[in-house]
Parts: sequence; C-alpha cells; structure tokens
Amino acid sequence: MITSYKNAKDEVLQYYNEFLDITKKLEIPDDDTSLKALKLQADKIKEDKFCLMIAGEAKSGKSTFINAYLGTEILPMDVRQCTSSVVEIRYGNEFVLNAIYADGRAKKVSGKKEITEFLATNAALDDEYRDIPITIINNEIVVKYKNKKIHENVIIDLLKGVENENIHRLSTKEYNKKIREYIKLKQPHWRDIVVKINIEYPFEDKNMRGVRIIDSPGVNAAGKVGDITDTYIESADAIMFLRPITGVAIEANSFKEFLESKSVDRNKNAMFLVLTRAAAESDETIERAHEEFVNMFGTLKNENRHGIVKEQIIPVDSKAELYYNAFQTMSTEEIKAEIKNMSAEKKTEPFLKAAWFDAGGEKESFLSELKHISNFNVIDQSLNRFGRKAQFIALSEFLSRMLKMYVKMGVSLHEKIVNYELKSEDPRKLAVKIKQIQAELIDIENRMNEKVDEIVAKYAGSGVKGLITQYAEEVMTDYKKKIEEIEGTSNSSLEELEKLSFRQVDVFIDFEEMLQKKVIDECNKALRVVLSGNHTVDYVYLEPDFSKELVEKIKEDMKSEANETYTYTTGITFLKTKHRGSRFSQDKYYSLVKDSIYERMNSIKQQAIRDLRSFVGHTATTYTKELAKNANAKNVELSKIKDDKKTAEEIAMVIKELKKLLNYIEPKKKNITELKGGIDCIV
Repeated sequence: MITSYKNAKDEVLQYYNEFLDITKKLEIPDDDTSLKALKLQADKIKEDKFCLMIAGEAKSGKSTFINAYLGTEILPMDVRQCTSSVVEIRYGNEFVLNAIYADGRAKKVSGKKEITEFLATNAALDDEYRDIPITIINNEIVVKYKNKKIHENVIIDLLKGVENENIHRLSTKEYNKKIREYIKLKQPHWRDIVVKINIEYPFEDKNMRGVRIIDSPGVNAAGKVGDITDTYIESADAIMFLRPITGVAIEANSFKEFLESKSVDRNKNAMFLVLTRAAAESDETIERAHEEFVNMFGTLKNENRHGIVKEQIIPVDSKAELYYNAFQTMSTEEIKAEIKNMSAEKKTEPFLKAAWFDAGGEKESFLSELKHISNFNVIDQSLNRFGRKAQFIALSEFLSRMLKMYVKMGVSLHEKIVNYELKSEDPRKLAVKIKQIQAELIDIENRMNEKVDEIVAKYAGSGVKGLITQYAEEVMTDYKKKIEEIEGTSNSSLEELEKLSFRQVDVFIDFEEMLQKKVIDECNKALRVVLSGNHTVDYVYLEPDFSKELVEKIKEDMKSEANETYTYTTGITFLKTKHRGSRFSQDKYYSLVKDSIYERMNSIKQQAIRDLRSFVGHTATTYTKELAKNANAKNVELSKIKDDKKTAEEIAMVIKELKKLLNYIEPKKKNITELKGGIDCIV
C-alpha cells in the first residue's frame, strides 16, 4: 500500500528515466507531442512544490508547531506573535529574511540572531495592547488610511465591528479606549508596519526543500481572517488550523466559522484541525477531547465542497517533536546529561521525564516514545492522504501518459516486425500493403474532417441550438434560484451571496473544463468509428494526445486573436458599492449588491459561451492537425522500411532487436499499471 508521496514520486521518476532510455533506442523525435508533454510534467513533479498554510487562534502554538514540522527552530517561540503580515518560509541557499513595509520599503536581514531579533521586534504582540485585535486595526485603519485624517464615523464602525474580538472581557469603555489609543500611537508610524515577511532557510532534509509554509496572521474569535490571508488560502495545497486541545471552550465557533468562510470555501483542498499541547493531558483526556471535536466537526459538510473527517482532526504535541529533533543527533550519554541539566534548572517537561524513565535510559526507545507523544507521524500520513491529493493525481496522470506511449511503442514495434518480416518474405507484398495504408490514411483524414465539422456544429451552434448555450443557461437558472432563496435582511446574507457567487465562478470553470474534455472525447470517438471496419491502420497510431500543455497552447492562440482581454477566471470584487450611514437599509443594500453581482455573472456567462465556442473551433483545427501529423509519421515509418537496403541477414538482426525491445516494454507496462493502481487507490 502506498503511504508516502516521496516514495511514490521517486518510483515514478525511476520509471520515467527507464522510459527515456527506450525513447532514445526507438529514435522518437524530441518534438513528439506526448514526449514533450511528459517532459514538462516530469519537470513539475521534480520541483515538488507544496504549500502548507498554518492558521489558528491566539496562543495556539503556531510558531512551535512550524519549527517542529520543519525540524529546526526558525521562528522565535518565546514571543507572542501577532503581525499584520503573512510570514512565508521556504528553502534557500542561506538563512535570510526579506521584509516589506507598508510604504513599500524592503529590508534584508541575515543570520539567526539578527532574524530572531527582527521577528521579536516586528512580529511580536505588544504586551500593552495584547487584548485588542491589532491585526484588524492595522489592516483596516492604520495601513489603510496612512497619513489621512480618519473620520469619527470610521472609528465608530471599527469599534462596532470588533465588539466580538474582546476576548479578554475588558469593559466596553476600556476596550474602546485602548483601540483609540493604539490608532493614535501607531498612525504616525504606519510606514514601519511590516506587511510581508519571506524567510529562506537551507534545509538539510531534501524532503523539505519543495515545501512552502505560510504562517498567517492570527484568526480572530469569530474564525475570520483578513484580506491578506484570503489570497494565500485559495492557493494552499493544505491548511492546518491550530487550537489548544483543552483550555478553550470546545463549543467555540472559530474553527466552524473559518471552515465555512468564503475564502476557505474557495479552496477545495485539504483542511485539518490540529489540536496542540496534547502531552500535558492524559490519554483519557486526549481521547475524550478528540471524540468531542470529531462529533462537532467530523461530519461537517458544505454541499460536498468541504468536509472534515476523523482522520483530519489530529492531536499533537509540538514540544515533544522538537525534543525528538534535538535528541536524535545526541548519544545516549549526551541525552542523559542534557536531561540532568534541565532537571537541575527545573526546565524539564513532565512528559519528558516520564518518557526517559519508561525507556529505561535507552536512546531508541526514548526517541520512539517522544515520536509517539508528538504524533507528528500522523501529520505526515494525513498530508500524504489528503493534502497531497493534487500531487498524487499529477503522478497518476503522468503514469497514464507514459503507459499510453508504451502502448503506442508496442504497437509500432509489432508493426515494424510484421513489415520487416513481410519485406524479407516478398518486398512486392510490402509495397502493396503500404499503398493500401496510404490510401486508407487519406480516406480517414477526409472523413474525420467531416466528423469534426459535425462536432463543432453540435457544441458551438448559434442560438439555443448549441450544447454550450443550453448548458450555460441551465447553470445560470440554477444560480438565480439559489440566490433568490437567501434572506436579504440577515446579517450573513452578503457572506452567503459571496460564497454562492464565488462557487458560481468555479462552476463556470468546471463547465469549461468539462466541455473541453467532451469535445476531445467526441473527436476520439469519431476517429474510432471511422477506423472501424476493414481498416488495417491501428487507432493507437493516429489518436492525438491532448495534454494540458496542448490545451493551454490552444487558449493562448485564442487570446492572441481575441478583441477582449477580460476573462471570467480572474477574481471578482463584489463589494465595491459598500457604504455605511445612519439610515442604512440592509435589505435594500443586499438587493442592490445582488442585482449587481447577477449582472456580472450574466456577463461571465456570455464570455464563457464566446470562449468555449472559440475553443471548440480551435480544438477541431488542432485535432485534425495532430491527426495529420501522426498519419505523416506513419507514412515516414513505412517508407523507411520500404527503402531500407539491408540484406536478408541484416533484416533478421533488425527483427531480433525489435523483438528484444518489445519484450523489454511489456514488463514496464505491467509495473506502471500496478503503481498507477496503487496511487489511484489514494486519490
């Protein structure tokens, strides 16, 4: 059973290297469409880029968790972090930090000591103001208004908007006073607020070199994040939401709200709830708390777009993992001495003493116990199962293309063997066969041109006759029905409207991809029909390989011919008309925004119809070109055999080598099929 993405990737790339050796022996040209697509896919797989986003409540131990996961201490853990920026950590040749300030200034910091000091100064929560929502205030007021005068109604709106952020239960008067003081103190120094931090680190572990960690600003009490974080959420391969396993009311809504927020809603990838500080609790407490979280969130679904199952709720202890990372490079005696020193300084965690005692002072048993306590192995397993889904799908698609090429090679080798044997037996019979095949190829191309014209008319027909227009109208009718069901007077109505509208954009994107696939499938089906009967040409020879790269090229060609630059796959800002006032009407405001969004969606629909009609036409042209290219390659291959001046003895040697290659290919096809089956079980 496949449990590790790394192992699966390494095995896939090993098969790819073997595959390249065969393509050289068969002299497959570098401009072969399938081979070019495979090489591009292989490059992406080798890059192995994986973006993991860490979100969470205040005091959830994000920095400790990130350090434990990365296997080295990068973020300072003895300060309260609460920045207005996203901290991004990735591999680099040296340990450096690059910061961007609110006024656009950039600063580079090198070295562990200097970086730690910079983070402690610029990414730490000011103790005096730790009980007010600094991240929100910085983003919505200080950085946003810069040196401009802030009108009183803006401050009042902010105070009202952050009422639920008073998590330390200050009196309303004291809470509001602190917020006003903070704004007054920080606004003159808005330029010095850091809005983005990028950290590069030379990880020794090669597995970490393709991983990108996003440490987001803290999630507020209602589970919401700022606009800065929204962008990163949508592009993350996996999101881990951290909260303490105990000490916080389990019925708190922060994770539920975060899971159902519009930004998370747009990310279709893996979401995890990580319960931190598990080592401080008994096994019974951990199990009970875990079950309560599972009961609350384990069946949570959101129209099948998001859900979180039991395996995605994981209790961990980051300190135990940090100790594991530190002690595994020490000898038994060094570990013993370190624990003794820690005890003398009264810095030993109770679980650490217990693990050392239970292990009887034996290093491997001690490390095994720490790993068990940390539970980080489950983090890795879960990321492989859920977070790496997109990467596993890419591996499966890569193997499919490689297998397809092997099948094509096998057919080609078999045909070459048959033709060389026929040449050896009677060159005149081979000449007759070649003429017959060439005539068939001309007939196939002519008939396919007619079939492709029929497919274009079927999908891209004008008016309501074309399938593209019919389906687009159905999608918009369904969308209109859903938004009409939203209660406009509700406080959450705009949030629901935005989520439905963002989903609608995704529906159009899925609609585009589905129709693209259907058009290509219909062309392939038509080719099979044309080849049925008494044809001697094998379908495998002629089928065009429509890789993602080829589809992207078609889109690029479309763009160069288009008069409009707008495309519906770009983001949409729905709330440009938002305003506040003393006579504000939620219902009227919602109605205005809804009508505006519907108009935009209708515009998107019309653009989608135009794009898809254009795509169908371009695909038809490209398909017939690829078909002609493959037919020409078949003709070249036949002519080469026909004109070959080898003696009978030399032809016999050629046949022997071809059979050897054919026998070599068969087990490769079996291995790839088995590996693909294992990967497909995961996805």
